[in-house]
Amino acid sequence: MYAQAIQKACVGRIGARASRHFAARPRPSGIRLRGLQTQSPLDTCQATKEEDVSLRDIFDLPTQTTLGSRWFHQGQPTGLLMESRFVSPKLLRQSGKEAVAEAEALVQKVLSAESPAERRMVIKCLDQLSDSLCRVMDVAELVRQVHPDSSWQNAADEVYAGMFSYMNQLNTHVGLYGKLVEVIDDHEISRTFSPVEREVAMSFRRDFERSGIHLPKDAHAHFVGLSSDIQESSRGFLKSQSLPPPSDRAVAVPVDHLRSLPSQVSMHILQSSSTRKRPDGTAVVDLVLDEYAAHYILRDCADDATREAVYRAWQFGSTAAVDTLETLLEQRRALSHLVGFESFGHMALEDKMAKSPSHVDEFLRGLAAQAQPRWNSAITALQKVRAKTRQGSQQMFPWDRDYWMSKQQADKGALPSLRSYFSLGRVVLGLSRVFKSLYGVELRAASPQPGEIWHPEVRKLEVVDEGGRLLGLIYCDVFSRSSKAHVGAAHFTARCARRIDDDVEVSAASAPHSSRTVVERDGQRFQLPVVVLICDFPVPAEGSPSLLSWSNVETIFHEMGHAMHSMLGQNGFHNVAGTRCPVDFVELPSILMEHFARSPHVLSLFASHYKTRAPLPLDLVTKHAERRREYAAFDLHAQLFMSALDQRYHSPVLDPSGAGDRGWSTRSLVELHRDPMFSEGPGTSFFGHVEDTQWQSRFTHLIGYGASYYSYLLDRVLAGRIWDRVFHGDQPQQQQQQQQQVAGSPLSRQAGERFKTEVLRWGGGRDPWQSLAAVLDNGSVRHGEIDAVAQGSKSAMRIVGSWKLPDI
Repeated sequence: MYAQAIQKACVGRIGARASRHFAARPRPSGIRLRGLQTQSPLDTCQATKEEDVSLRDIFDLPTQTTLGSRWFHQGQPTGLLMESRFVSPKLLRQSGKEAVAEAEALVQKVLSAESPAERRMVIKCLDQLSDSLCRVMDVAELVRQVHPDSSWQNAADEVYAGMFSYMNQLNTHVGLYGKLVEVIDDHEISRTFSPVEREVAMSFRRDFERSGIHLPKDAHAHFVGLSSDIQESSRGFLKSQSLPPPSDRAVAVPVDHLRSLPSQVSMHILQSSSTRKRPDGTAVVDLVLDEYAAHYILRDCADDATREAVYRAWQFGSTAAVDTLETLLEQRRALSHLVGFESFGHMALEDKMAKSPSHVDEFLRGLAAQAQPRWNSAITALQKVRAKTRQGSQQMFPWDRDYWMSKQQADKGALPSLRSYFSLGRVVLGLSRVFKSLYGVELRAASPQPGEIWHPEVRKLEVVDEGGRLLGLIYCDVFSRSSKAHVGAAHFTARCARRIDDDVEVSAASAPHSSRTVVERDGQRFQLPVVVLICDFPVPAEGSPSLLSWSNVETIFHEMGHAMHSMLGQNGFHNVAGTRCPVDFVELPSILMEHFARSPHVLSLFASHYKTRAPLPLDLVTKHAERRREYAAFDLHAQLFMSALDQRYHSPVLDPSGAGDRGWSTRSLVELHRDPMFSEGPGTSFFGHVEDTQWQSRFTHLIGYGASYYSYLLDRVLAGRIWDRVFHGDQPQQQQQQQQQVAGSPLSRQAGERFKTEVLRWGGGRDPWQSLAAVLDNGSVRHGEIDAVAQGSKSAMRIVGSWKLPDI
């Protein structure tokens, strides 16, 4: 029922402005890189301020001289994330108990609410209760993933497990649900709700009812049992991914066929596999495949038969994993039937933008109709490459794709790397400039207090407005290290923005709010948001900053998009603050930021060679972009297919044959391959199903994205539309005239304010379709289209499916 910290690997979802001024904290003076130049001519007029130099240098300086390490071990610890109750593992455990005690006191407040004034505060009580638990549980989840000290990790595991169990009790608390429904159904009370408060109330009600709380006793007991079974099946499916393939699935690969692989890959295979000789004297390795070896063989091995054998063995997956997956999907269907839904897809989509599986299908088919010519053209291009070196049939198979793509790339020659132009510090400085241009806010380097961070490489940033007022904090744990869990890139909400001056007083001691993260505005007090960004960027070498690939640049722009949503999405309530919005809307702000990362105008603000200071050659950016787009159609096909398969696996009819025996998930997959939506044209089998393979055994996104995998594609299309219509083009004539001084620039303050006002500031407190329609209604869009989009009906999804294809 209660939202928690949201990671990129599972969804990516995861603020009020104060009138009070916060002075910048003192910063050490004279910090310079020894023998490393980081200031370019681009800085002379834009970044001479001490704040800009410090912001760049805390990421580009060697670790031993950065602000994080200077304060990591000195002085009396103040507590992780400036929370005094997180000073030690012992106090972290204690904070979990205290949060539960506070929550219990709030539960009693709700249950005892009788007078109109008391009942009017029920929604506030529930939101306050959610915040009191999440402020501990979310930090515990963060500690489990990133803290290098096992004593902290163990404490966090205990706290998380205990609080998770307690939350499950709340999810099935009949008294809380009854009081909530009583208040919502009382017109005299509910008519006084603000639009945001009404959304908070309805979100609580939907979550209670999806937990089966309204069911009769026996049915509810069945629901609880099924929920437990689903959790166990989900864990089992994920665990199966780490199990080695059985030895009888080993592939005999001639040693000579390894010569075209990178030397380190060949060495890895030879060292981890047994070698033998065939009767004809051919030396072979019996390769038990892992993803690493399979990737390079399919990309670099010239022998068709070897690639085919490797592809078949790798895609066979695990029959045990398939059995577990089918059990999970059957359990989900049974659960949805218990609470009155036609399928799990209908249940999962009820509160999403899509609303129903038929709407998702409308969107996917519209997108696929546009995409088919693209992927057919890309296949034809690869066939022409193959025809230059191979005689005979030009039919291509799934195991041919990566190899011939690599060959075509090699024939064109490698492009110079962009890494030297993207030092991490310069990229973060560029982000600050983007946010200042769009929203009037900027990032400032801050000095962490002792014990505030969990590793010396963590960087602390303040987000401030143009008046210098603090809006929130961002902690950046972005360098690769062995003590971090393999979560990839992630955005954790450690604390949500929320109004606190009207909190309900309870007998249990409430957790204190740090004075440094509470602000006042118009006589009201607000808890500021605190987020943590996790990445896996290369650790800087001696005498060099951390240099990012263009993909890395897009990653940090993406994650900062989530962070800015948390900073600006301050609506007074925890449960719908910032990124706490529908899963098929939450990626929109972050994907939009990827467009800025690809904009030549934006890149010119910060990208320069870390040694020579030369600006990034924009023609080189164009060449890289064109190279990446060559095969974007293949990625789009994959995303469409996985989205459609996810919907099929959560539809009312799981087994298309009606046989009801095991293996139905493979039959369903085969059936989808035959759908005209994925037609490749006559005589091709580039994407087709390969007999005796079980690709779905590795479709792990079904765990976290059940029935909502389409969300990524939907938000890509929406972000592209907003980029084109709001930030980059198709603007009303009057606005174009106003922006002549920044021709071609997407950094329009007017556009930024519009996006902030209509999308970001609402968090999850408004229907996303209304936000989308409002931000797109710039005077040049047909009113009929805007009206249809605002309704969010099936026709809205059809319209979105007809919009410009995303570049994956």
